[in-house]
Amino acid sequence: MKATNRRWQNHLRAKGPIPFFLDRLQSHVFSTGWQFGNGSFHFPIIDRERDDELTKAYFEMTERFPYEFHIELTNHCNLNCKMCARPSMTRTKGFMTNEMFKRIIDEITEKMPYAYIHYYGIGEPLVDKRLFEKLEYARSKNIVNSVLFTNGQLLDVKDNLERLANSGVAVLGVDLDGFTEEVYSRIRVGGKFSLAKSGIEKLYAYIRANHLRTRVEIAYQVYPGINEQDIPPFIEWCEQYDYEYKLVNMHTWGGLRDDIPASDLNGLEDMHHKTRTGPCPALWNCFFIAWDGRVALCFADADLREVMGDVNSESIEDIWTGKHLGKRRKHLDGIYDGLCAGCSSQSAIKVPAMLHPEKNTS
Repeated sequence: MKATNRRWQNHLRAKGPIPFFLDRLQSHVFSTGWQFGNGSFHFPIIDRERDDELTKAYFEMTERFPYEFHIELTNHCNLNCKMCARPSMTRTKGFMTNEMFKRIIDEITEKMPYAYIHYYGIGEPLVDKRLFEKLEYARSKNIVNSVLFTNGQLLDVKDNLERLANSGVAVLGVDLDGFTEEVYSRIRVGGKFSLAKSGIEKLYAYIRANHLRTRVEIAYQVYPGINEQDIPPFIEWCEQYDYEYKLVNMHTWGGLRDDIPASDLNGLEDMHHKTRTGPCPALWNCFFIAWDGRVALCFADADLREVMGDVNSESIEDIWTGKHLGKRRKHLDGIYDGLCAGCSSQSAIKVPAMLHPEKNTS
């Protein structure tokens, strides 16, 4: 392995995903090709050789153990959202036990202490009565790169808001998929726009008043034909109060919800509904552990149609280097079988020639 690759891997381990991402930006030339639209940057890759080097570093670092995790604390929810996988989900509902959560966190901190952890799956984390016990344990184990998403309906209940802000979670995400009660309720069925909006405002106010480093990110999922008209006032509100936000395309949960239409933000190509051109990065950057310990193929596999293993009887490392590795190698060889064969939610990455088995002669 080149010294440069080792340098990037150490940088990623030491500082987390955001600084690593910013360093990757240095391999992209800010030319007339870049733009800022709908809450995010888009720009071409000019220095392909350097980008390949950084991609290779990521692949090498994650060869034996994953870097990014989705830990589903529960698949129970207080809403029935229009674009969710839950209406088509057949698996049992439940809550992850504290004992299982601790085993997972212990292995992660031992083998990848700066892993990036998502504390959510196909459910609402705040309905888990032991949520803050779990977050406190993760904090005691020095988990620093983490994100938790909520639909916002329970933010202002009891002391949830203050406890989340002080939980040690680096990023608190809140979904807000409309900017009127009528539009919001068509997406977030059973929810109230006023509760989510006021929860966000109070969360930001608390964090800023107490000078906390916790980030808040508001996600607006664009559902064609329903909530596009509310995007301008949503963006105006975010920019008026300096709130961080992003617009998100719909996807079909690996074909589980084929009734969900594709969305296309600002004329940009929708990465979740494109013709497959290469391996799907979800197999490298999404280790999804369901509440009962079973490991899904990826986050899109919401109903665990293709189980990779079970942390009740296997270690994360054994699952990652076992059946999961076999699936990743198939992608590198251009074989997309099982759930991947019919998935319309895939995105694609250009795998450097140095990584592809057929082209790697070393």
